[in-house]
Amino acid sequence: MSSMKERIENADLLRKVVPVEEAVKIVKHRDTLAVSGFTKAGSPNVFLPALAAHLERTAPETRISLLSGASLSDEVENPIAPFVSRRGPYMSSSASRKLIHAGKMDFCDVHLSMFARNLMYGYYGDVDLAVVEVSRIRPDGSVVLTSSVGISPEALHKAKKVILEVNTEGPDFTGFHDIYLPAVHPNICWPVPITNVRDRVGTPYIEFDTRKVVAVIESKVRDYPVAFKPTSATDEKIAENVIDFLENMRDWMGWRRRLPPIQSGVGNVANAIVGQLYESKFEKIRFWTEVFQDGMLRFIEDDEKFDSASATAISLSKEGMAEFDRLFNRCRDRLVLRPMWISNHPEMIIRLFVIAMNTPIEVDIYGHANSTHVDGSRIINGLGGSGDFLRNAYVSIVHTPSVRQLKDGRTVSCVMPYVRHIDHTEHDVKCIVTEQGYALNTEIRSPRHRAEDIINKCAHPHFRPLLHQYLKMAGGGDEPRPTDIHKLEGWWGEYDAATRAFPA
Repeated sequence: MSSMKERIENADLLRKVVPVEEAVKIVKHRDTLAVSGFTKAGSPNVFLPALAAHLERTAPETRISLLSGASLSDEVENPIAPFVSRRGPYMSSSASRKLIHAGKMDFCDVHLSMFARNLMYGYYGDVDLAVVEVSRIRPDGSVVLTSSVGISPEALHKAKKVILEVNTEGPDFTGFHDIYLPAVHPNICWPVPITNVRDRVGTPYIEFDTRKVVAVIESKVRDYPVAFKPTSATDEKIAENVIDFLENMRDWMGWRRRLPPIQSGVGNVANAIVGQLYESKFEKIRFWTEVFQDGMLRFIEDDEKFDSASATAISLSKEGMAEFDRLFNRCRDRLVLRPMWISNHPEMIIRLFVIAMNTPIEVDIYGHANSTHVDGSRIINGLGGSGDFLRNAYVSIVHTPSVRQLKDGRTVSCVMPYVRHIDHTEHDVKCIVTEQGYALNTEIRSPRHRAEDIINKCAHPHFRPLLHQYLKMAGGGDEPRPTDIHKLEGWWGEYDAATRAFPA
């Protein structure tokens, strides 16, 4: 832990230190706030809850727009959610989700590679206030971020006013970041000169107009930890099938022991795959991804297994945070944190031949995937970066359990006749993996033949007969859909009965 005088090296900004109770008074009705934070990492953990308490006490009718890199923790977003009328581009807050479903909050789900650029272009209007967590203010007023980048550089540049939240409880992250802003027309948009995962092309700090700083506040709250469930047998089997597929691709494509860079989504299945990757025969593994998470920590000290990593956030469990603190200096040498418009940039993903792996809610027999909406209308989180990676990857993989259990006790298939919301079309997915096996979409084949493969290799045996029945009933066409509503209603009745009769 450090003092504010140690972390603030600019005398003018040190004089702007105020209690958070004073800083929150700057926010006005209909203001647009752009804040730091990405998957619980690096968000203004003190300011937003204090703002919520202030508005509840003094101006409950106030409504603001809230923009962030990606999700904020429930501890940070849930209190402020009742005062948010517009939210983007991603969230995982239970309170925000309820308001979105009730039609009381406008939520805009945007590809993360596009969001920061759209912000710079002005598509989302003016930014009245940026609130950014930093670990150090340098002598010239430039700032060093903490455990994430997200849209912090763009927020500081676009905002009319700035509040800096200096985290004195966490470590000084000087040396982790590589900051590079997107160009805005009519300026020339030069190619970003990154050709390797560990390349640095910008600065380790953010320069901006410090005259916009209206307050500096202190935070002694570290990132809220991510909660991971224990790895299940299903997670492990999915991971084994993913590694089996990659080993077959290695032999087919001539990779030898060196994989192309890996992107891994967030969650239990993703962590299980990263763990299996460590146990595999692949060496000098590189990660070009959004989030550096628990499963990647074990690579840091192994020079044979690990080369380097690039991400936009470090998002860890409580145990992972303790391990990260132990490995802090070594992580700084091997991990680069970038703005999310670069970590998710199609140009980078294509150039580096990234292998993308993400977990959807469900897939269908034709290869489409739904990552965001349960039953087609109830949003869970948002698209995030999965679309950026899957549609531009060298190898694109979606992995999901073949079934999931609902709260009412029914067990439903995650391989469906069709997904009710399409986030990733069959054009963007080269391989579907479940604990049952995997099916490829790398050859020139009709959707009907691909459907047979997905049913036989990825669906749970309990639901395979019904899925084959659907495909036969669907009739002709390229991607057959039933036209007889009575037959379709009858099929759904049989499917519903099968969900209740799933073997224990």
